[in-house]
Amino acid sequence: MHVIVITGGIASGKSTACDYLQSKGAVVISTDAIAHGILASNPGKRDELVKAFGSGILDSAGHIDRKALAAIVFRDPQATSRLNAITHPAILRELSEGVAALRLLQSPPEVVIVEIPLLAEAPAFAEVADTVLAIEAPERDRVERALLWGRDEGDIRRRVALQATDAERSSLADTVIVNDGSKEELLGKLDEYWELVTSRGA
Repeated sequence: MHVIVITGGIASGKSTACDYLQSKGAVVISTDAIAHGILASNPGKRDELVKAFGSGILDSAGHIDRKALAAIVFRDPQATSRLNAITHPAILRELSEGVAALRLLQSPPEVVIVEIPLLAEAPAFAEVADTVLAIEAPERDRVERALLWGRDEGDIRRRVALQATDAERSSLADTVIVNDGSKEELLGKLDEYWELVTSRGA
């Protein structure tokens, strides 16, 4: 079983890459989904977040309102660091356990993809990886894509500024794919990458 961590900034194309490689046969694990599950099911983490960021991050049912939380942490690097300190250890623990469980299967998957947007901000997550793939894209392209999702341009640029740079992400990567063209061009590059990984007996 070969574990590939895919990382990249907002609207770089990493989710498209994960979806496409899943269609090729990879098992995909999303750390965002793990984080969502932890926030939904772990009262202790909810209480830690309320203590750190205030009761305004709760919805009417007393659950974490992720949009309200994001509005705080994506405006302030210190708030982002506080959030990561609270959530990352639990996410890494659950991720490591999940990968270990897959390895113990009688017929483990050939390739497992782990989507970790903030790998450069939390390099400890790389411990689960056999290889790291970084997806890069010019900032103008990323902003244009995110605008198509209905995002506010100011919010997009703030998030880009708070995230690690492409250079910081690529320094942790074994392979870098630049997504500066059409979706079809990106998929072609991913086909080449998939052939390379699987031909090595991943």
